[in-house]
Formats: sequence, structure tokens, C-alpha cells
Amino acid sequence: MNPGAVQALWDEHWHLICHRSEVSAPRSFVRFDVCGREIAVFHDGASVNVFDNRCPHRGARIFDGDSGEQRFVCRYHGWSYAKGKLFVAAKDTFAHCPIEEADLNRYEAEWLGDFLFVARRPRQTLREQFAGIDELLATISTGIDARLDFNAFPYECDWRIAVENALEPYHVAGIHPTTLNSLQLQPGHNDYFGRNSVWYSPVGNARADKMLKSFRKRFDLPFQFEGYMSIYMFPFTMLSATYGYSYSLQNFLPSREYERTHFSSRLLKSRLADGVKPEVLAPFFESSAVLNRATFDEDHDICKRVPVDSWSEQPPRFWSSSEEKVVHFRQSCREFLAEAPAG
Repeated sequence: MNPGAVQALWDEHWHLICHRSEVSAPRSFVRFDVCGREIAVFHDGASVNVFDNRCPHRGARIFDGDSGEQRFVCRYHGWSYAKGKLFVAAKDTFAHCPIEEADLNRYEAEWLGDFLFVARRPRQTLREQFAGIDELLATISTGIDARLDFNAFPYECDWRIAVENALEPYHVAGIHPTTLNSLQLQPGHNDYFGRNSVWYSPVGNARADKMLKSFRKRFDLPFQFEGYMSIYMFPFTMLSATYGYSYSLQNFLPSREYERTHFSSRLLKSRLADGVKPEVLAPFFESSAVLNRATFDEDHDICKRVPVDSWSEQPPRFWSSSEEKVVHFRQSCREFLAEAPAG
């Protein structure tokens, strides 16, 4: 896939980038790398903004790290931003140029429930792109309470390899024998909504399933699938959960470096029922975070063994029924490439 097409995938689609709880406090931010740029989501004290992580003066980086709380102040020349207003240090020295035109390089941003989606130049409205799963996403988002864990590191593979690995359960028994496979996920079924999809799988481990069912009364959930559910949002995003007690929001964002993907996973915990003390479920959530990190380490280890030149926009010649979504993903890529710029 040529760089122009990959850039168009980023520019022309809406992407689920964070949950409201991650940027609910003034000065809170999350930061992402994609296609050679850094994107920041920032609560400026009045609202949430999305922009290139660069000062509009001479391009210095503003935010460091993946997330945190920090004032928007450029360390280079002292420009700052708060409550929708850009403050220029020594503004009177810019009388010879149109300083009033200075602004952040912004992205379009729109909420779906409590999930924030961003785009540069979207082809469709947010609801059009996610028709069929928009209400599901919005409902899920309102039951999420807070972020538990932020796990981000570079995958040593092309983003398409990482996405296809996340889409198929064929590898789970061999690659995740003591982590994800401990649930003994059953074949389940896929539902397709344009280029997006949802996989629903019952938990086959009877003991684990019984334990998970017993937790239901401890949560206040607006939606629950009693099993494992994985929502794929074309092109770069997955949202996965077991029984809806926590959600793993995964982004597989393209890099300009060869065979590199900017991977991140946020573990988002769901809202507890009234009267349930957080410390009661703390061990459960801690074990979920450990399991998630181990699973993605295992995914990374196998993905980096798959060179990008093994990928094709055509369906694999040999594919298991559990790789059905890989075939669907490649079809979606073919359709997009037919529409994408040639450069």
C-alpha cells in the first residue's frame, strides 16, 4: 500500500482515539504517533481539542509521554493555549506579520457517547461511517468509568499485519496458551457493517464463565455480551471486552518507518454498581491489566515474524473459517485502494 493511500486512510476516516474519562480534567492530555506526526488530545480548561502536537510558532513539541496532565506552554518561546485562546509571548513584536491568524493545526473531533473520534478530512459523517454499530459504541461508552492502564510501544511489523492478527482467533491456542486461550473461546459468529465488524464468542471454560457471570451484580452496565466481544473499526482500531467489565481500546497506527506500527492499548474499566467498593474488584482489574499486556507482548512477538511483503490485498489462498475477517479486511482494503490517490 503506497504512502499516499496510507495517509488517506488516516485523513479520510474517523478514528476512535480516546474515552471522555481520559481527558475529563483540565490540562489532561493523550498523545499519539501516526504517519510521521504526533497528535494531541487536550482539555484546555473549557473544552477538548485535537491538534498536531506542535507549537504554531516554529513547530516545537508541546506534550511529552503518552498521557498525563500538563499546561500547554511551549518551552521554546513561551507561547501558550488555554480556554480556546492562543497566547503569544511578546505579541507586540509581531506587528509586522498577521499574528492574529496564528492557530493550532486542528483536527475535526466529534463525540459518540463518551468516545471521541477524530479525522482530518472525513469522507463521511461519523454516523455514516459507523452505521450499524454507532449506537452500540455510544451505549458501551456511557458505561465506562475510567482508564486502568495505558500500554504503548512500537510493533516491529507493518500495521496491516498487526490488524489481521487482531482480527482472527485462529492463532489464539498456539500463541496465547496461558493468556487469552485460558478462556477457551468458541467459534462464535461475525456481524458485518460495511467495513466494520463485530465478533461474538462464548467463553468455553466453564469455570471461568461461571466466575465471570457471578460478577454481573457488581457492575452497572448499560450493555453486556456474556462472552468475548471484539469490535473492529476500519482501518486501525479494535475495541474488545470479556463480559463488558473492562474494554481494551487498541490502535494500530501506521508509521513512516518500514515495518513499524504505533501500537497502543488502553484498558478501560466499567462502572461499578452502587455500594460496591473499588478495592473489592482491584485484584480482578489488576489481573486483567497483566493479562492484556502479556497477550499483546505475545502478539507482537509473532507479528514481527511476518514480513510485509507476505501481505497482499487479495484473499489468502488458504484460509481457515476463523480467518473470515481477514478476507473481509483485505476486501475493504481493495475497495479503498480503488478509490485512493495513486501517489
